[in-house]
Amino acid sequence: MSRPGPDEVRSPGARETSPAALLAPEREVVPFTGRGRELADLRAWLRSREPVALRLVCGLGGVGKTRLTLELGRRLRRTGWTVVHVPPGAEVAAVAAVATARRALLVVDDAGHRLGLPAMLDAVAATRDRGRLRILCTARTGGLWWRRLRWTSTLWAGRTPSVTQMALDPALDRTVEVTRDPAPGLEMDRSEDDRALLDAAATRFARVLGRPVPEVAFRPTPDHRPRALDLQAVALAAVLDEGDGPVGAGPRGEGRDGPGSGGPSGPGFDGSGFERSGADGDDTEEQLPEPADPARALETVLDHERAGWARSAAEAGLVAGPGGSAEAALATTMLVGDTSAAGVRAALRRAGVVPPEGRADAAVEWVRAHLLEVPRLAELLVSRVLAEQEGLIAACTRDLGTQEAFGVLAFATGMGLDRPATDRSVTNVPALGGPAADLPAAGRDIPGELIAAAASALPDDGPGDLAGLLRVTRRLPRSAGALAVPVLDRLTHRVAQLAAVVGDEATQGEAMTDLGLVLIAEGEPDAAVPVLQEAVGLWRGLAWTDEERYRPALCTALNNLGTGYWAVGRHVDALAVQEEVIALCSRFPAGDAPWADAEHALALQNAGVSYTELGRAGDIEAAQRAALGIYRRLAQGDPVQYEPRVAAVLGNFEALTESGRPEEALPANAEAVAIRRRLAAARPEHLGELAWSLGQLGTTLEALGRYEEAGSVLVEALQIQRRLAGENVRGTRADLAGALSALGALYSTTGRADESLRLEREALEIRRELAREHPERYLHYLAHSLSNLGVTYARRGRYDEAVLLEEEAVGIRRNLARRNARSLKYLAQSLSNLGVRYADLGRFDEALPPTQESVDMLRRLVRDQPEKYRAGLAEALANLGATLLDLDKPAEALRPMREAVAMRRQLAVENPDKHRPDLALTVSNLASALSAAGDNVAALGHAREAVEMRRRLAADLPERYRSELERSRGVLARIEAAIRNPTTVR
Repeated sequence: MSRPGPDEVRSPGARETSPAALLAPEREVVPFTGRGRELADLRAWLRSREPVALRLVCGLGGVGKTRLTLELGRRLRRTGWTVVHVPPGAEVAAVAAVATARRALLVVDDAGHRLGLPAMLDAVAATRDRGRLRILCTARTGGLWWRRLRWTSTLWAGRTPSVTQMALDPALDRTVEVTRDPAPGLEMDRSEDDRALLDAAATRFARVLGRPVPEVAFRPTPDHRPRALDLQAVALAAVLDEGDGPVGAGPRGEGRDGPGSGGPSGPGFDGSGFERSGADGDDTEEQLPEPADPARALETVLDHERAGWARSAAEAGLVAGPGGSAEAALATTMLVGDTSAAGVRAALRRAGVVPPEGRADAAVEWVRAHLLEVPRLAELLVSRVLAEQEGLIAACTRDLGTQEAFGVLAFATGMGLDRPATDRSVTNVPALGGPAADLPAAGRDIPGELIAAAASALPDDGPGDLAGLLRVTRRLPRSAGALAVPVLDRLTHRVAQLAAVVGDEATQGEAMTDLGLVLIAEGEPDAAVPVLQEAVGLWRGLAWTDEERYRPALCTALNNLGTGYWAVGRHVDALAVQEEVIALCSRFPAGDAPWADAEHALALQNAGVSYTELGRAGDIEAAQRAALGIYRRLAQGDPVQYEPRVAAVLGNFEALTESGRPEEALPANAEAVAIRRRLAAARPEHLGELAWSLGQLGTTLEALGRYEEAGSVLVEALQIQRRLAGENVRGTRADLAGALSALGALYSTTGRADESLRLEREALEIRRELAREHPERYLHYLAHSLSNLGVTYARRGRYDEAVLLEEEAVGIRRNLARRNARSLKYLAQSLSNLGVRYADLGRFDEALPPTQESVDMLRRLVRDQPEKYRAGLAEALANLGATLLDLDKPAEALRPMREAVAMRRQLAVENPDKHRPDLALTVSNLASALSAAGDNVAALGHAREAVEMRRRLAADLPERYRSELERSRGVLARIEAAIRNPTTVR
């Protein structure tokens, strides 16, 4: 449903105004406040020298985008500018209307769903040759539709007009600016305070509705600033709650008088409202009201609105209330978007609403008179009604025409990006270490169901349908919800088929670029690579003819090709195209930041991953930090689009943990969790990403030896993954196995072997199944589970089972290491473990070869990346020394043991919590080796040191370290006895 224009909502004789309509920004009931900084920024943009300039203003619904553009337009008109708020469908006509204007501003609200926007920009390219033209677009987010304007419009043919982007933050700035005189009796607070807007809104609403000004209980939270619309909804809800009853009735009881009380009533409201009983007398204790929750205030306003529909709906032959025909008709009309009389009649038929004979026209007029003007309120109503009325989604989307299907998709996409509170499956994600069981049960994905239903109505039979399908694939983000992803994948396949027949080179290049990513996501990277290579070839040819226009598209195609190469293990080729993108982005002019920065950041991010695969440790951090800086800047202009990318790059700093620098990874991991926790609280599709970040944080905490904190984090990650797997979300089995494995390994390390066995067995079962289905993708993880479970079995004394698992892991990892050098680290680890497993069974001769191979392999790795592999080498050396000692070769054991002790002493200095247990083990073994070699005097000091270290460890974790302490005490006792009686004790 398109937003009404400012003139339309204020026209004399317009439909009756409901209280909810007072929230519409076009009505300007509440004084304009708190956007002085943004206005100054826009004025500077307007004064720039470029003849044509575009700006996108991003922000979720209700932050104040429309109100800002209205205020800007009013001020510009006073200074001689021509300002046009462009209605939907009139984009090209608007350009013609300002063709002769010396200074003109075109405002395009909800630009992401304006099908006429590319044609509008083409018209600008064809007609604008004098003066200054500014095009101000607003949208909840940018994304593909915004970036792809670059090659779908001729505005960029041979030129580079200025394009900039900004975001509206929910927080208002310190200056409270009032463009009209405040309501009588209102003292404006000019401090930085949401309270000022709240009080101004409450006073204005009370005045218009003829009600007392309420005392609004509100507790600001510094870390979460509510949107302007939510604050106004808090005020309106308080006004409506203060005097439930007919609007215009004036104050009742002992309520505080406010401006307008007792005066003429404001715009009418057709319901009788609620009746509320109050306490008699004055002897009751005064109860302070609970602070209002801005996130739920729109629901309260909608409840009042719905309560007021009963009488007038009945008069029109409709039934109000949940499940009633009135709300079904309203929801269907707003969803499909045709608010004409004919459109409402069609909506009534779709919803199965049959008014009584002779009252059909009255029903149509009732629906048109009660359409909600505020998009977020409309989305909230539609979400509620569709959830309440079974089968209504199917009815609403049955036999949709092409334009109607586009309307439903646009509405549902907006809902998916900015979900109504009652449509969220997550509203209270627990804090770090909190009980993940508090997560509420998942709700229906109403936006996803709508997208799936509307997309199925799109014609895709022949070449003539290509343009319509492209409109959808360019505007439907994959982030709109889990159900939207398979819909978009299906449409992408069909677009590619049609583009191959009738598309021009740019259309074919776009379609193949998208198809390649879909094939990768579907587990077919080998099929994706040639598709992406062909796409790059097409874009190279186009960029040769017009580099300025097509260079961004070439960068996109190259980035996608790099992803394809990476998916098939061609990491050198992946890095080559990523570095080409980085070089191309350095050639973009300064005004091309919106197009260049996103591709530049992605190339840097992916290059960092490629550096990791190729073992180029020195290059990883620089690439990721550069990507992070760009994404942070992009997120300032479009947080919906780029905050998830910021979190993803922060998660990549887990490579620091793998490189032996967990203390440096910790702040990045913690910030990623904080971002994704906030995102998941608003949009449940981010839950999987939150669980992933929690897993990374848990791994880092474990590497730091902070086992209790790591356990809390990994438990939360596992509970989220269990929930997602229970909901049958696509692709969550592998993530569930990862969460099980991570927590199982931690429990095994900290002595909780029984719990570890249960978790690791479950992980192994899942990974065996996944490896059978997709061996190339999951064999690495299968080997990981085999090795982990083998270690845990050994800790329980089940050595026969443990050795079989480790032998299988070694076999898998040998095959993987032949194809990917990154697997050498894991092969070395499994070889070292296998030596220990053989030693556990007394098969010492068999233990030596894999242990020695592990040491040799890790020495080579340490030469290139010492920080990453020295802990592994220290472990392998310790195992080699223990194996030689078992073979009764104490003199040969001393050298690797001393080397291991020296390495672990340094590691323990850097990270004592993590490495002190391993140091104690190695020192104890060295004492045994020295004693066996006949040097009991030297052994004595090491034995005492080992006992002291393990005494401190056992004091903190007795179950984990008590048995090890007793072993070290036994070693010490034997050495002391040997010193006392050198001839009798060996």
